[in-house]
Amino acid sequence: MFKKLLILLFPVSVMAQTEIPLNDLSAFKNPSANWSIEGDASGNPNSSVITPKAGKGVLLCTLKGAKYQRTDDLRFNLEHGDIRLSLDFIIPKGSNSGIYLQGRYEVQIFDSWLKKVPGDGDCGAIYHRWDETRGKGKEGYEGHAPLQNACKAPGLWNHIDIDFKAPTFDASGKKITNARFNKVVLNGVTIHENIELLGVTRGAIFPEEGTKGPILIQGDHGQVAFKNIRYEVFDKPLATFSPVTFDYFEGKLADLKTDKLKPVKSGKSDKPTMKLAEAKSDFLIRFQGKITASEADNYLFTTNWTGTGALIVDGDTITKGSHWYSESVKGSKNLSAGEHTYTLIYAKDFSWGPKGLGLFIERVGSWKQNITERTSLPEPEPTPLVEVKVSDETMLQRSFVMFGKKKITHAINVGMPNGLNFSYNLNQGGFLQIWRGAFLDATEMWYERGEPQIGQAMGAAVTMNNKFPLVYAMDNNGVFPDSSADLQYKGYRLEKKTASNGNVASYPVFMYAYKGVNVKDQETPLDSGEGIKRQLSVEGESTGKLYALLAEGSKIEDAGGNRFNVDGQIYVQTFPSETNKPFIRDNNGRKQLVTLVEGKEITYHLIF
Repeated sequence: MFKKLLILLFPVSVMAQTEIPLNDLSAFKNPSANWSIEGDASGNPNSSVITPKAGKGVLLCTLKGAKYQRTDDLRFNLEHGDIRLSLDFIIPKGSNSGIYLQGRYEVQIFDSWLKKVPGDGDCGAIYHRWDETRGKGKEGYEGHAPLQNACKAPGLWNHIDIDFKAPTFDASGKKITNARFNKVVLNGVTIHENIELLGVTRGAIFPEEGTKGPILIQGDHGQVAFKNIRYEVFDKPLATFSPVTFDYFEGKLADLKTDKLKPVKSGKSDKPTMKLAEAKSDFLIRFQGKITASEADNYLFTTNWTGTGALIVDGDTITKGSHWYSESVKGSKNLSAGEHTYTLIYAKDFSWGPKGLGLFIERVGSWKQNITERTSLPEPEPTPLVEVKVSDETMLQRSFVMFGKKKITHAINVGMPNGLNFSYNLNQGGFLQIWRGAFLDATEMWYERGEPQIGQAMGAAVTMNNKFPLVYAMDNNGVFPDSSADLQYKGYRLEKKTASNGNVASYPVFMYAYKGVNVKDQETPLDSGEGIKRQLSVEGESTGKLYALLAEGSKIEDAGGNRFNVDGQIYVQTFPSETNKPFIRDNNGRKQLVTLVEGKEITYHLIF
């Protein structure tokens, strides 16, 4: 029997992205001297400079002449219409750039770190249009600010995904549909959805709209670097479909067998549709038709139905089973160019739940195409957002938390009044994730049955290492374990702290017993809002040297000022003594930032 899904499932198209190689500048048209290929790029939150490393794989813009000019904008050789584009970018403090789709529609890149309410000129914004005839101060219009500020600190890598639909025109050149950003996701946070554009944004290289144009990166406003530039264009023809014949049967026919039955009704229809099934339940309807594939290729079929069904193409069963209509079931088949037969069967033998039938086809380089009549499949049931908000006091919410593919059952989510948040493994005493902005999406905890019981970060989350940060008598080959049998959780309490602005709030202190000593772990927001202060204190007599694991990643670099850049995702600010400084070591293919704990306490900051 099928299981009703408790979350809203969006259709997922075939994805086959092409990566633009950054071994040289051959993918770009007449790049200025400011553009170069580097091996890496990094920075620190207080610097207006990106530091490159020699090599390949990173595209960098940095001033090499007297001043930046409009000719420093970088034009791709690629011309596109509909496109999905993804890339990573890094900007230093105060810098500014932008990504123009078709050279006409800009998604802004800007140092908007720590800005509470972003505008249409901030990072991730769809920049405004411009008309000087509107009068001074009114020239900019129809810009779209991001839904929230998901920008990371200067010198850290950001990831953006852009789903863009080009405008369309009839044979005479008249525009039929406007350009649209279907979705823009910055650092895992949806910042735009279904944004329609009535014209080109300010700074476009073409004053008029068109079906195609190049990607353009703004290079005349400051340093910026890019890597992992990938795209998928949607310009391939797909398929056409014949009208269908149908046979309609009544009865409980979930086994899809009708050999000995005579149809109640038969006929023809332009498209398959569940509306031809007159009863609410206890029926089966079978459609037969033809698909003409435009080109030989592998085609993906997606089916949806409430009840039981099957799709057969050229005699091969592509999908089959019992499902809820919002559950998309996929199967693929190689089709030669030309005509192919298909049979679509749908049966429903229970009275509850809406009827629903959908059949879609797609291939790499094409949008998903509907074979069934559009209203044959109901709109997915809206799932209300259940949001846990933070006001003037710290909010603590127990939940399960996903850490990679693992569900952490003894987790707590902490939202602090200034918009800094983290998830913490109570069993392990380790950070799972930290983020800034809105606190917690608890929909999967409380909507309907709340079966998953998962709390999800609502901001741009940085994944941490889920490890208890202390270990005894570690030499350079010692291991900070993923779990510790020597660790015992003793609960938490709230302690009041007064910020520099006079605001008072309570913050949790997590308590543990570890090899004969008591450990207190407290996290508080930095007054600057730049990140989280972590303070670990030890009570009792230590049995040996105690080391602290401050960070772990694939790459850890000294960013200056006793600050370390971890994987380009977060900074760790340390406070060493003259005789005791943190060191970076290799451990099982990973880099670790480690320090000896002097005395009974260690403090460090996480800046992101």
